[in-house]
Amino acid sequence: MWQASEERGKKVKKVYVVCATGIATSTMLRVKIEKFLSQHGIEASIQQYRVTELTPSRVDADVIVATTGMPDEFAAVVPVVNGLPLITGVGEKEALEEILRILKATE
Repeated sequence: MWQASEERGKKVKKVYVVCATGIATSTMLRVKIEKFLSQHGIEASIQQYRVTELTPSRVDADVIVATTGMPDEFAAVVPVVNGLPLITGVGEKEALEEILRILKATE
């Protein structure tokens, strides 16, 4: 899959979805983000994490979408988008568009 994207001149984007437990909430977000990005022609690798699994030095993503508070030092390494609107539905469109804008800026 990655090779095919490179042949078309597109880089596979990396998205980290982060929540407190890394299970149910992040799975819901992953599905919404995958669908949205696919509709906009963006190929992405979306990985789910618990906030306790990450350190800024281990981040290799274009954007983090978090439903929990992220330590401030992550924002110095990668853009962090509030994922709560993707759960509540309030501000969901704006959050998805912010993710899209960030990923397009990395092309």
